[in-house]
Amino acid sequence: MWTVAILLASVAGGEPPRWYTNPVYPGDFPDPFVIRHGGRFYAYATQSGADRFQVMESDDVVEWRERVLDFEVPWSKQHLWAPEVHERQGTLYLTYSALDPQTRKHHIGIATAEAPLGPFTHRAILVRGDDNEVGVIDATIAHEGGVDYLVYSEERPRRIVARRLRSDWLAVEGEPVELIRPDLPDEDGVVEAPTVIRRAGRVHLLYSSGVFQGTKQSCRYAVRHAVSESLLGPYRKSPRPLLAGREGGVYGPGHQCVVELADGTSWMLYHGWSAEGEPRYGRNPRGRTLRLDRLEWDGQMPRVLGPTLTRQPAPRVGNP
Repeated sequence: MWTVAILLASVAGGEPPRWYTNPVYPGDFPDPFVIRHGGRFYAYATQSGADRFQVMESDDVVEWRERVLDFEVPWSKQHLWAPEVHERQGTLYLTYSALDPQTRKHHIGIATAEAPLGPFTHRAILVRGDDNEVGVIDATIAHEGGVDYLVYSEERPRRIVARRLRSDWLAVEGEPVELIRPDLPDEDGVVEAPTVIRRAGRVHLLYSSGVFQGTKQSCRYAVRHAVSESLLGPYRKSPRPLLAGREGGVYGPGHQCVVELADGTSWMLYHGWSAEGEPRYGRNPRGRTLRLDRLEWDGQMPRVLGPTLTRQPAPRVGNP
């Protein structure tokens, strides 16, 4: 278990300020997704050298405790990627992607549980990647006009699409609708890891693009932003990344999620490589570590106050 030191300073007549420094978890914890349930936060992440997903628990999104997720994917033991957990009518739905050992394609599965640590029960493969050269990954769930959608990335050729979910969330209906494709030069042919935020009547699509590992020159993975009047588009992309690496500090920050707190603040959690070695597995001792930074809005434009490397004011969590 890793606990991040919180620095406390006395302030007369008020609550002492709290601080944190990135990474908030220094081990390999890629593709994070965080929910709040029962007053606690739970962070889920891609498989890291084991045959199940990672999970951690926190009271404040800064100090994280390792836990064990009670779920074994019955149809795959490889490439267990990008788990997300969404609550609906008291049931928790876990979406994820994994590698089919027969077809060698990535599919998107779904499982259900009554508690954040499980036990989760496999319910269905929502989308098979057989029609794509590599498969389908990085699913999230979004809503519009009383309809629920599965939003995910097709791998090769790359694009982010939306597909209507059946009312029980255990199947998809109709054909995928393309939201975006990688048409900017510095996206390096990659768009993935969708996060959907609805704000003031508009839909904001955060996504990651670029090469996720390589050298410090070639690793251009970053968080980007697009906006639309409707979940199904059309989307207008922002010309520059919302969150990009910092030379000598952090490389390839991405695969974001956003947590909104009771005080009205929003925070982005994401992974990133440290500068200790090259940003590549086998060349970096920590892997892709878990990081946290404030997300602010300038009108309809998001702005991330990061990636930070120095001591920062910690979130004030408050009651849900």
